Order: sequence, then C-alpha cells, then structure tokens
Amino acid sequence: MSRRFIPFTRLSIVFILAIVLSGGILTYFSINNISNPKELTEKRIIEEQQLLSQRFSIALHDHIEKVTAGFSDDTDQVEVLIGSLMNTTADHDFTIQAFILNNNGEFVFPNFAGIPENSLKPILSNRFKTAFEQGEEAEFAEKDSEKAKKYYLSCLDFSSRDSDSVIALNALGRISVKLGHIEDATACYSSIILNYFSLSDRNGFPFAYYAFSHLLNHTNAENLESVTPLVEFSLEKMEGASTPLNFYTEELLILATAWLENYSFSNPERKSHMNRLIRRLNQQVQFVNLYGNELSGMINERKPDTHYTDSSGFRIINSVSGNNRELFLVNIGDNNTTGLLLDRNSLFDTILITGLQDGLEFEYIIEFPSGYTSNTAANNLSYSSQLNPYFPDQFIHINIDNENLINDLIKRRSWIYGIASVLLLLAMFLGVVLILRDIAREKRLAALRSDFISNVTHELKTPLTSIRMYAESLIMKRVKAESGQTKYLSIIVNESERLSRMISNILEFSKMEKARQEYHPVETNLSEILRTAISDMNYWLEKKGFNIVTEIEDDIIVTVDPEKFYQVYSNLLSNAIKYSGDSKKIYVRLYKNSGSVITEVEDEGIGIEKDKQTRIFEAFYRVENHGAGNITGTGLGLTVVKESVEAHQGKIELESEIGKGSKFSVILFQKQ
Repeated sequence: MSRRFIPFTRLSIVFILAIVLSGGILTYFSINNISNPKELTEKRIIEEQQLLSQRFSIALHDHIEKVTAGFSDDTDQVEVLIGSLMNTTADHDFTIQAFILNNNGEFVFPNFAGIPENSLKPILSNRFKTAFEQGEEAEFAEKDSEKAKKYYLSCLDFSSRDSDSVIALNALGRISVKLGHIEDATACYSSIILNYFSLSDRNGFPFAYYAFSHLLNHTNAENLESVTPLVEFSLEKMEGASTPLNFYTEELLILATAWLENYSFSNPERKSHMNRLIRRLNQQVQFVNLYGNELSGMINERKPDTHYTDSSGFRIINSVSGNNRELFLVNIGDNNTTGLLLDRNSLFDTILITGLQDGLEFEYIIEFPSGYTSNTAANNLSYSSQLNPYFPDQFIHINIDNENLINDLIKRRSWIYGIASVLLLLAMFLGVVLILRDIAREKRLAALRSDFISNVTHELKTPLTSIRMYAESLIMKRVKAESGQTKYLSIIVNESERLSRMISNILEFSKMEKARQEYHPVETNLSEILRTAISDMNYWLEKKGFNIVTEIEDDIIVTVDPEKFYQVYSNLLSNAIKYSGDSKKIYVRLYKNSGSVITEVEDEGIGIEKDKQTRIFEAFYRVENHGAGNITGTGLGLTVVKESVEAHQGKIELESEIGKGSKFSVILFQKQ
C-alpha cells in the first residue's frame, strides 16, 4: 500500500531551503568582505564605461551606414539622387541639408545659379528677333503698350522653341500689367510657371521668378483659389532643383511669407505645406551661402582620402565653416559629388536615447567635450576616449551619475550582515507559522474538497459535452446550412466563455488563497465595463428568456482594475440568472450618490434566508435552491466579488427576502 505524504512535508522542505539559502547569503557576503569592495566596484564601473563607449561607437557606425545606404560612387542619375537625398533628409532629424555638386564645384542640388560672367544670348529666329525688337521699341521708346502687345503676340506665333515661347510670354505678361489687363498677365505668368519653370533669361534670372512675383502681388479674394496651387507648384519646383535659386530667392521668399500671412486659406494643410517649403528653401540658400566656398574648394582640391570612408563610399569630413557642430558625409563620384550635412550634436543626442545603458548596473552621464579629458580624476570614476575612426578630434567622456556611489555601497553592505541575521531568524519563525497555517488550512479544506471537486467536475462536463457534441456535428457535416453552422459555432463560443468565466473564478480564488492577487487600477469608464458584461451575457439571458432592465448613467469614471470589475459584474449577473427561479426579470443600475458610485444587480428570484446571508460570501458555500431546480456552480463567484470590491476600498451589501428576490449593491467611495 502506498504511503501518503504528510501535509506539512512540502513546507518542511521549504523551511529547510529558507535556512540554507539564508546561510548561503551570509557566507557569500562574508567571502566578499575578505576582498576590497571599493576596488571591485571601481573595476566594474570602468568595465561598464568601456562597454558604453563601445556601444556608442557601434551605434554611431550604424546610424551613419543607415543614412548613406543606397548610394554608390557610380550613381549618375541626378533626379534619382535628388529624390533619395531629400527622402533621407526627411527621415533623420540630424540631417541638415543634402547637396550635389558637379566636377567644377558648382551646385546641382540645391540648384543655385549665381550671376553669370557673360550674358546668355538666346538663339532666336529672324522673324522672332525682328518682332521682339519692334515690340521693345514700342514699349520703352514709343510708350505705346497696345502696339507693343501686338508685336509680342506675333513673337508668340513665331516661337519654335521653349526659349522663344517663354521670352514672348514674359513680355506679354509685363505689357499686360502696364495695360491693366491683369487677367491676361496672370494667364501668361501661369503658363510660365507650369511649363517653363526651369528656363532663365539672358542674365541668368529665372522667368518663373517674374511670374511668381506677379502672382503674389496681384492676388485677391476672387483669384486666391486659382493662384494658390501655382504658388505651391513654383515653391516645389524651387525646392526640387527644377527652378534655379539665386541671390534674389531670399527676397522672393520674404514676399511669399507675407503673402501667406495676409490671406486665409480654405485648406490649412496646403498653407502649412507651403510654409515648410519656404523654410527648406531658406535653408538651402543659407547652406549655399555658408558652405558653398568650402565645398567647392574641397571638390577642386580632391584631398579627402585621408578621412574615414563607410561601406557606401561616403567620407566623413568635419566642416570648418558654421559653428563647429556640423560635419559632411561626402561621396566623390566620377560625375557628381553627393553629400549630406549633419548636425553632430543632434546625431549624438539621437544615439543617446536608443537605450545605450540598458542592462548596466550603474547609471552614467555621457558628455562630448571639445578637448581631451584625463581619466586620472580624483575619484577615478571617469572615462574618456576618442570617437575613432569617425571623429578623431572628438572625445566621449563618461562619468558615473552618483560620485558618492562607492561610499554609499560600502555603508549599505555593512548593514547587510545584521539584516541577513535578522532575516534568518524571521525566516525560521515564518517557516513555523507557515507549517502551522498549512496544517490548519488542510484540515479546514479537506471537508470542502470533495463537494468542490464534484461541483467543478459537473460544471466542466456540462459545457464540454455541449462543445464536443456541436463540434462533432460540424466535423461530420451533419449541418449543411450556413445559418445552422453559425448557430453551432455561436453555441461553442458561448459555452467556451462560460468555461472561461468559471476557470477565471477558480484561478482568482487560488490567487486569493496564496495572496498573489495583482490589481492594476486605472481611470476606467465603469458604465462601459457594465454594458460590456451585460452584452457578453446576452446569449444566456436570451436562452433562458430573461428580461434585463438597465438604468446606467453614462460615463461614470472611477479608478479601478477594469478586468477585476468586469469579473465582478459577470459573477453578479451569473448569480442572478441562476437564482431567479421562475421569475425572468433582472434589474441592473449604475449611478452616483453623495460621493459614491453604486452598482445594483437585483432579481426577483428565490431569495436568501436572513441567517444565511452572512455566509454566501464564504468560499464553496452555495444557497439551497428552494425548488428553483438543479442550480450548479463552484461556490466561488461571490467570494471573488467580495475580495475584488474590498481590494478597491469598496463594500458589497445584500438585501434579500425569501420568495421575493435579492439585491446586491457594490459601493465604491470616490476620493474628494
């Protein structure tokens, strides 16, 4: 015959293990006490500082590689490069400006055109040239605008190239303004913006600038909606390098900014987009003004080979212009030089927030001084190193956040031995208490175990039988109609939810017994929790023919654990369904009253005797049915309800009378 374990055998083993572990802890700290704890701690700090420096260098490498990925030395498609560079700039906060230069050191992007050394003479046909000269003579010498306009219209007819057409349109726009034909002028300038945005006059001045200025100066409430897309289009072409920038661009952008401030737009997002374009264009112009000479000299000298090169062929070159915070990523190809201007401080800050110190025992302050900082500080808790190979002139300085850490650590350890001894005695005492409590609980629960197992077995078997029956019917395809299959699946889901609620109660009770319950209170809409619980019980309410009457105030907000209170409401509703007897009406109310939030679940069922009302919240206790039929259950639902409500500093009250029903009231006290 097998021998049964004595109930306290398990806790006896725990008791012995507690003593052994406590003794082991004391031994461990005794061994540590032989060594010098200060030296060991300093060594650990230096190791972590070195690791942190390595992590930063790796992260720096990864960020730079990510920025330059996708570019190569043999890339010569300028449009593709511009698009890729603009996307890269938008994706990374530490990228200031992208740029492309040709082999002569001239900007391709931003497309900045300076003043040409010689005037550009367009190739014009004889007819066009003659008509245009006659138009200019009529406009400027004879002051006959109508006559000049006729000649300029003839020029438009004689145009055979885009360069001819844009000259004629610009002249027509100018003369139409003089004649007061603003609509005609706007039409000409609109055509220039849409079709000839990349062309410039003989002095290198973009025709689109004449058109852009006209649109800004002749906008009114009637034409605002038609002018706005043209202004936006022109700004986009300037930003995308289709329309050249020059020394007049800044003045034009000032006009555009004032124009945006003076008018109200029906589409705020379009206005925001144009403001962003203006900011980026200003940045492009300032970039060219500040760094243009430095970049041109760099291309002409061709001496960047001494700098570190990443896997995409980009060299890291520190800028000598600006405020010493910037650096270039430069890729000098056969046809073009591609690059990015980065903000060094912003790059470093981006890396610092990526969790570099995760997993370290101590906390550190990371700084980037301009010069070298010695590691021989008095407290010997600082570490400096160069950021090679990326920034040879830049140092990273790592210092422990709490300089008094070692002294504090030693003081704390001096208390550990006494505390560990006290803990050992407490562990021994606690072990005895646990053994005695466990024996008493085993005796108390032994009488209830048999009934509980029987009830749980029945509660599990009933829904499992239904689930299996309907599942087998579906597997064997006994139900052909889709509606029938849906009905069977719905029954399976609802029976599964019933099982889930019962198992949740058992698990919750188990946590209560072991004092392992966890509550996560948050601001919760109690009205929605109650409605959800009612909705999830609809299947059983409809199946058993219940009429549920609700009086729920909207948006009652309290600080509770939403999962626990969903379980509270589900258990109260389930209890009302079980004990309603022949009555099929349940009342559910939720309201505020004098600083309290009250939930009431009332039935017209069998009721509870006065002398037994205090016992219904005990574990495993179940009320006699009084002819209400075979009522099943585990006897844990109301126990879980009471525990959860009281854990939220609330209370639950019961009003009941035999034959008239019961009303459970959950009262939560709101903080004033």
